[in-house]
Formats: sequence, structure tokens, C-alpha cells
Amino acid sequence: MTSVLGQQDVAVDYHVIDGASTDGTVEIIRRHADHLAGWLSEPDEGIADAFNKGIDRAKGDYLMFLNADDALAHPRALADLLTHAEANKWPDVIYGDCDLCDPDTGRFLYCAAIDYSCERFLRGDMLPHPGMLMHRRYFEKYGRFDPSFSVAMDYELFLRGVPVVGAVHAPVLVTKVRTGGVSTRNRGAAVRETIRALKMHGYLKPLSEARMRAAYFTRGMMRRALEGAGLYRAFVALRHRREKIHA
Repeated sequence: MTSVLGQQDVAVDYHVIDGASTDGTVEIIRRHADHLAGWLSEPDEGIADAFNKGIDRAKGDYLMFLNADDALAHPRALADLLTHAEANKWPDVIYGDCDLCDPDTGRFLYCAAIDYSCERFLRGDMLPHPGMLMHRRYFEKYGRFDPSFSVAMDYELFLRGVPVVGAVHAPVLVTKVRTGGVSTRNRGAAVRETIRALKMHGYLKPLSEARMRAAYFTRGMMRRALEGAGLYRAFVALRHRREKIHA
């Protein structure tokens, strides 16, 4: 919350959506209530439902969904991203880079700087939702988040429109994200919902589905082996450094 309220040179319509937390969250929200455009704390039907409540309340031209373990990286994060949006004639979808941090210590692990590729996106590679601005017209064209998806609701929503309108990558740091989110903790559900979304929108044929399941299985085995050896974080950091060098 502090990272959002500290943004400079940008008008922010900031709404906080809480799912009836009992861990002290509501008390924190109340301390900042005078600086918020609005907030509510009530039971919801999952992440997609909470996102949709935010859409209902937001009044800005661009919407960003910043989850509880995420923070804007610096006071000009939104202003810098909007500068690139203006230079690109206000695209439907624009996103920046994310610093991935250790969930326990907050220590920096690596920077996720992902160039948009429709081919990779349709193979299941996710765009960095925490560092993304989506124009209001995207929701007017393609609808809201589907609550039947408990993990991959953002990927399913992107599938409706991103292959058509594209997505612009702005080479600026936007967010700091702690690893270990819901898609990581529920890897099996994330894979199932990603495949369901691709099939739903006609992007995945039976043979391709078999290949994708095999690829996910192989990745999972490799990850478990690296985690067991205590090498996974080092491997991911090295991979991203190489991708950045080649880019």
C-alpha cells in the first residue's frame, strides 16, 4: 500500500479489495483509508471474483492488479510505464519488468524481463500480470475474469484478446514480487487450467496438448530435482541473466 500511495507524477484511483481477512489486514487498511479511493472487506469466491470487484470500482483509463505480496518498485514506476504507453499510442496491454524476491527474506533473486512473443504465449508462457497495465477498453471488448479459474484466470483473460491486440513490453522496472504465489503452490492446477484455457479458445489440438503435458511434466521433474539439490533459485537466476544478455 505504501508503494502505491507514494507514486509520483501520476493520478492513482486506488481501491483495496480484501476477502474478509482476520489477520490484521483490515486494521492496516483503515489506517490508510483517508488516502484510498475506496475499500471493502467481505467474503469472495476467489481471486477472479476479487479482481472483478476491483474492475467494478475502478475509474481510471488503465487498470493494474497488485496482489498483497507485490509492491511497486519505486516512486516513478507507474509514471515511467505510462510514459511508454503514451509513446506507443496507448496500447490495450503494456507491461514492464518485475524483480522476483525470496518469499521469506525479501532478498532479490532475479529480474523477469520478458519480451512478448505470441508463439511463446500460446505455448503457455505467462506475461507478468503484477507489472501490467490493461486499458479499460480491453475489458469492454473481452469481458472480465472467469471465476471458474482458480489459478490461471489472468492467462485465460489474456487469451481472449492478447493474440489479437498484442502486448507492449516497456523496458522499465515496475514491481517487486515475492515468489511462491498461488500458481507456484498449486502447480498442478496451474497446468490443468492453462491447458483448459488454450483448448477453450481453440489454440490447443490433441497432439499439441500431449506435447505440452509432457513438457510441463519434464519441467516439474527438473525443478524438483534442482530444489532437492538446493540449486533451483541459482538456476533460474542464471537462466534469466542469459536471456537478458541474448536479448
